[in-house]
Amino acid sequence: LEVSKLAGTNAVKVSDEIKEYLQDKKAELSKLGIEYKITRDYGARADVAVDELVHHIVITIVIIFIMLIVFLGWKESLIVTFTIPAILAITLFVAYVSDQTINRITLFAFLLSLGLLVDAGIIVIENIHRHLHDENIKHDTMDELLIKATDETGGPTNIATLAIVLTIVPMVFVGGMMGSFMKPIPLNVPVALIASLFVAYIFVPYLSKKLLKMERK
Repeated sequence: LEVSKLAGTNAVKVSDEIKEYLQDKKAELSKLGIEYKITRDYGARADVAVDELVHHIVITIVIIFIMLIVFLGWKESLIVTFTIPAILAITLFVAYVSDQTINRITLFAFLLSLGLLVDAGIIVIENIHRHLHDENIKHDTMDELLIKATDETGGPTNIATLAIVLTIVPMVFVGGMMGSFMKPIPLNVPVALIASLFVAYIFVPYLSKKLLKMERK
């Protein structure tokens, strides 16, 4: 007996419900001399794959955090690392509102694009860091410093992000089985990249104001 899930349903949930139903009917089936054995469980396989992808996403975030500590400092690293869950939360919310399913390909797309998602935040925090430590740059207040440092990175960062988005969007027009398989990438990665800009321009300066200090000579 083979049971298949409907499109858009959760394979893990369907698998668990079937197992629960079989367990409830086990005594009744046993009286009839019927035994069963599960030979394939795609729900369990999907669950393991999702856990592994989430595990690798966490590892990637930790690697980014450590790398930024070396080059910028632990506070700057903490600010950029915070942007990652914020970007993912925005992207997942958009996916939820647009009635998209979160599957292994979606998580793989996030894992693949993590390096791209922190680019805008790294650029902004690096320029803020430069302004804070450059004795030749004078500012009256921390707010002026943050506004100027963020504004300087706006143009190049916007163009670079737009260029990446435009290279990914055409994937949505791929047809056939491959198009259906890869569809979550062009649907979610551009949203995540655009969200990374908003997070970089709003949260990074705000957190910099709270965590970083302007040293006056």
